[in-house]
Amino acid sequence: MTEQKNPTKNTLAQFIRAFLMPTLIGKIFILYFGLNYSEYPGEGYGIGLALSILFTVTMLMLFLWKYRHHEDL
Repeated sequence: MTEQKNPTKNTLAQFIRAFLMPTLIGKIFILYFGLNYSEYPGEGYGIGLALSILFTVTMLMLFLWKYRHHEDL
């Protein structure tokens, strides 16, 4: 007897959740720190902006790494 793996029904929902949540959170941080950095350039918002960009890029790289061997839907 051969066992067949049944694909999960919510694979697309997992992709959407894993991609959009870090992206949306990262974009909110980038907008917040970017706007404050443009208004108050010498008050440390540049560090927050750089960290939020780093967070967004890191989370997108983790998303790509997590689903690197996943077949097309």
